[in-house]
Amino acid sequence: MEQYRQEHFGHAVMPQANHDEQAMEDHFLAMRMWTSTRMDPLDRRLLDEVIVPEIEKKTGAKPTSSTQVRNALEAHPLHQLWLTLSLFYQDRIWVSLDSAIDRQFDELAERIEAQLAEPKGSLELDPDVDVPRYISSFDHHRMPGSYLVDTAQDDFRAGALYDRFASTYLRNLNGGWKNDGRGHTLASHVQDFYPGFSPKRILDLGCSVGHSTVAIAQAFPDAEVFALDVGAPMLRYGHARAEAMGAAIHFSQQNAEHTNFEDESFDLVCSSAVMHETSAKGMRAIFKECHRLLRKGGVMCHVDVPPRHEHLSLWDQMRCDFESHYNNEPFMTSLARTDWLKVATAAGFAAEDVLVGYRKGTFMLKPDRADFYTEGHPEGRAMIGSWYACSATK
Repeated sequence: MEQYRQEHFGHAVMPQANHDEQAMEDHFLAMRMWTSTRMDPLDRRLLDEVIVPEIEKKTGAKPTSSTQVRNALEAHPLHQLWLTLSLFYQDRIWVSLDSAIDRQFDELAERIEAQLAEPKGSLELDPDVDVPRYISSFDHHRMPGSYLVDTAQDDFRAGALYDRFASTYLRNLNGGWKNDGRGHTLASHVQDFYPGFSPKRILDLGCSVGHSTVAIAQAFPDAEVFALDVGAPMLRYGHARAEAMGAAIHFSQQNAEHTNFEDESFDLVCSSAVMHETSAKGMRAIFKECHRLLRKGGVMCHVDVPPRHEHLSLWDQMRCDFESHYNNEPFMTSLARTDWLKVATAAGFAAEDVLVGYRKGTFMLKPDRADFYTEGHPEGRAMIGSWYACSATK
């Protein structure tokens, strides 16, 4: 109820929750925690102690890939329960947050307009932008309407929903309500591996609402920062969000595969958690575009979420595949098996100038190079709080 609204949190345009809305969020977050702490271990035992022995007995060989166990695992009622719960709590969080945005839509519109009265940055929209099919054909993360759908004039709903969901669903796992852990990780990677590098112009690809963009802008305060995405409601909200957080960022609605920027116009071109939502063909086109856009001596850097399958147990492989099969992240599994070095060299970067491996995702203390493992090293395993990174110099 309105009289039980909690104190404002986040930034000036962050959707808020009243007492009942917050209670609903907490309920489904508790369901998520219960599933991960109680059901995940049981599902892992089901796979290791029941499914794997059955397959090994039938085929004479122990399975090593999640593709070999998927059908048998998904036929079991316990795993079906795990799947149902994993989808249910996430879907209900989306619905709960969407209802809360409905309630305060007009108020949010006023707050967004106020932030844009005297902007430091800018926003350029293109209604004729070429939206790739891998973005337009489904709702990513099962987010209703995904990144593109406009529900009103000058709509920002998708951005507001995505921003609040990220801060709610992840809580303090990726930078708290700022959800900027990947951006800080990317910036610290660039600063550590390219000492003395001081970019003057930065481009963030697939910026969504600018979670990582703001962190990158803060890490390089002397740089002029640009960011692009194909979703207009994401950009409208992201522009206001950046202004509310004091960051001067120039947003534009563009396809990262082919932008309207001139050749060799940036010192740093980067992305955070974009490649796992990009087709194999699109990823290769983006790497080539990065090479075109970079000045001599410039740096390309991408960080993403899927762990490498060759370093994972069967259950962890299956957990990664879940995102592709059920959570509308169809390219997650293929990216986990993609040779990033090969993609970078095919785009024009020299192999000796490419770094590929895990980057520890902590930024409270500056990570050192021991936190980064190249792909070929046996200790290069996925860690909690880490992201897979690819960077290269031109």
